[in-house]
Amino acid sequence: MEIDPPSPAINAYQSLEARLHDVFWATEGPPVELPLLRSFLEIHLGPSLEIGCGSGRLLYPLIEAGFSVEGLELSADMIQLCREHPTPATIHHGNMDQWQAPQRYASLLVPAFTLQLSQDPAAALKHFATMLQDRGMIYLSTFTPLAEILGDLPENTWYPDHQTLLPDGSLAVLHTLHRVDREQQLLERSHRYEIHDSSGQCLSSHESQQRIHWITREQLKRMLTAAGFEIVQQYADFKPSRKSLKQAQIISTIARRIG
Repeated sequence: MEIDPPSPAINAYQSLEARLHDVFWATEGPPVELPLLRSFLEIHLGPSLEIGCGSGRLLYPLIEAGFSVEGLELSADMIQLCREHPTPATIHHGNMDQWQAPQRYASLLVPAFTLQLSQDPAAALKHFATMLQDRGMIYLSTFTPLAEILGDLPENTWYPDHQTLLPDGSLAVLHTLHRVDREQQLLERSHRYEIHDSSGQCLSSHESQQRIHWITREQLKRMLTAAGFEIVQQYADFKPSRKSLKQAQIISTIARRIG
């Protein structure tokens, strides 16, 4: 595995958050976004980069399927998990908002709502365009946090988010607290990750913060246009067969660099 030196940035997905991130995703079943990524890469050949590859939950299945994909990840702890994977991969360590690519890619993958974690999603899209070849392609997914916006989840209150048994018999638990800024379209989350033994005693814990920008369809279109992209296709809730984007909580967008 080749790893670039990190660019200066505040790190995220550390400690128990890195260790348990994929554990909680696994409780949701197989990665629903993976078939879309495979279909995208089957059409758009050439070197690709997954931005925010984490521990390789999506990256390694794509590499093992024969696609030429590198990864970019901010968290050193996530990259350490990548090192434990037997499949060779090129993982770059850096902040997506400022990382300088060593080459121009035929395509970029920005799955799992990674764009919304950028400090400035509009500026990030302009930066992503500099990483692409002429008429290069980008796949990205965005979501609207409807449960938080509509008040279905209690604001400013810790609530149980996920829990699952680990192979050693201990219990992994995630509690979340959130605040919503509707004017700025910001969702701020605090996460508390814990490991409990069979008696319920907390063996270890870790707290983290996360800031998510939510973006409307029209806002995303304007951002992409300003960054020099044209939208080629969009899917609702990871379902290519679904024709209407109305009331979609998740939108997957494929766009081409034209600027």
